[in-house]
Amino acid sequence: MRLGQVKLSTAWLVLLLAGCGERLERFESVAQIVRRDEVEVNDKGETESVDIEFEWDACPGDQFQVVRGGQEFAECMKKFEVGRRAPVFVKHWWDDRGYFDWDVYMIGDCVRFIEESSEGSYEKAQECSDEDMYGKVTGFSCRRRSFEKMAATCPWLAR
Repeated sequence: MRLGQVKLSTAWLVLLLAGCGERLERFESVAQIVRRDEVEVNDKGETESVDIEFEWDACPGDQFQVVRGGQEFAECMKKFEVGRRAPVFVKHWWDDRGYFDWDVYMIGDCVRFIEESSEGSYEKAQECSDEDMYGKVTGFSCRRRSFEKMAATCPWLAR
């Protein structure tokens, strides 16, 4: 009987410790590559860093992202033509500053090392809707914060 209690207590301890660990999730989606720019080229003509811009077609609203990667990432990304769709892998984690953060760590089989202070990487997420007055469309408004429909479809975009 006592042995059973020890096993139960150990199971609870494992669950508690798992809950105290790093809050990290990984996601996979498909995005369309819309731009590729060589940022730095060495004296041999080899690309040292590259910017890849892509749109999250699967997400509602207008979501795009630019990621900067180093030499190996740049060389690997040459196989993806602009306009092509590619699988994108995202790491989503709890930031020490009190909110969720995310970044792309791989496109297709091209590994990109995440540099949290990279000035070349950024994203823009917005959802726009028509505004009407007396049944006539008079304009539009856009929200750039996380919103329910976007977060439900693409949870890594949630902050």
